[in-house]
Amino acid sequence: MIGNRPRGVCCHEAGHAVVAWSFGLPVEAIYVIFDDVKGWYGGTNIPAKSDVDLPLMDQLTSLAAGRISEGVFDCTAHETAWLQDLGQIYERLSANNVPEGEHWAHIKAACDRARPILETHRDKALKLVERLVNTGWVKRSEFLRIMIGEA
Repeated sequence: MIGNRPRGVCCHEAGHAVVAWSFGLPVEAIYVIFDDVKGWYGGTNIPAKSDVDLPLMDQLTSLAAGRISEGVFDCTAHETAWLQDLGQIYERLSANNVPEGEHWAHIKAACDRARPILETHRDKALKLVERLVNTGWVKRSEFLRIMIGEA
């Protein structure tokens, strides 16, 4: 196993997980891994389509949370992570017939909504970041223990 994971990628994924959890989404796992082709990257596993019943702005906020957590927790992930999230945001905005000229206003609003959620759960999110830095993987049961303050 490779040693400590890049803190920026861990912060990014923790942000997605914490905000998704705050909206009641089932976070199954969070991971940060290394691949010879992709380099370091991560993911937050939420069952497919589990967020389709969320209001669009909550969906966008969850997607923007990775980038915002990098600022809140003073760490920077690779720019590719944000670009992938932006792509998903654009897809959802387009699918909901939001005019392209209004996309950045929605993105800014989603970012503005993510910040106080992350700040509210700062201590828990930082525990999650440290766990990801050290182990690279947090399964659902451990994630829930962290979020309810038992870990």
